[in-house]
Amino acid sequence: MEIQTVDMQQRKLWLRELASACTDTAGEGQDAPMIQRDRLSIASEEGNRLYESFSDQELLDVLRTRAKELGHSPSQKEVFWAYRAYIKRRFDKWPYALKAAGLSRSAGKGGKSVEQMERETAEIKAVLDRLRELTGQKGRIPHPSDLIADELEVLRRKYHSWSETLSAAGVEQIPTVNKLDELEPEYRALLQALEARAMELGRPPLRSEIDLERFRPLIRRCGSWRNTLYQIGLEPVTHITPFSSALLDRPGGRRTHKKALYDCYYRVLNLDEMTREQLAELKKLSEKLGHAPKRGEVDPKLRQSLQAACGSWSNALYQIGLVKK
Repeated sequence: MEIQTVDMQQRKLWLRELASACTDTAGEGQDAPMIQRDRLSIASEEGNRLYESFSDQELLDVLRTRAKELGHSPSQKEVFWAYRAYIKRRFDKWPYALKAAGLSRSAGKGGKSVEQMERETAEIKAVLDRLRELTGQKGRIPHPSDLIADELEVLRRKYHSWSETLSAAGVEQIPTVNKLDELEPEYRALLQALEARAMELGRPPLRSEIDLERFRPLIRRCGSWRNTLYQIGLEPVTHITPFSSALLDRPGGRRTHKKALYDCYYRVLNLDEMTREQLAELKKLSEKLGHAPKRGEVDPKLRQSLQAACGSWSNALYQIGLVKK
């Protein structure tokens, strides 16, 4: 078989037929016939053009197809030499390519079977589906404690942290709040009381800062604490370094929230005129610099005043939209 001077799709078809026909998949480039070496090797201009014409998914499909043929993740020696060279160039290391293809990084006959990998993939999908379902049910981003131990164990096989898991499930993009237009009078009265408590504190209250028994019916009516605050135009106090950074391989699978407000983002209510002017000054400085000012780039007196008014420098930046939750 020889490559003709034709388009890249035909060249790829030729390569696929050659790989299928070759009994020595482990054959190195230097052991291949001269025409193969010249036209497939990345070292040659023609071979490099062919390599560049492959998308990531096409190269990953080579691995997936080979895995189905073998019944396990292919080792390097079990993939045709040209494909192997292309895949290693594109993904740097063989285990990285296997992971990107959704295959076990334990390659070769001693690794996981295709059936086992498919079963584990289905288990992970089921837990991610459950996370999305919990988001809708609870009206908030799920906590690790919302899952049972077996479900966390499934996630540990693939994900390193809770935030990585949430991203894979896509729950951070799912709306968790909605406006309730026809609340009964008793709930409207509770909302007014909650708003008064927020104004008293100068920020959204923590659940520990309210009479929970009194407000529990309102929270139940709204579906979540987040959605309750949303009814009065507020968001909950959010920790800058929350449980979502917890490592899934840590015993217990999670860590608790920190309780110090200096480690939080929250909207500051009842700002006095001086603080408003200082925040406006800070925003102008950010526009001049082209980025959120660092502590050393701000007049110390201004920085100290804003830290005192907003609880922390990060939360001061949050007030003018220079950092996001």
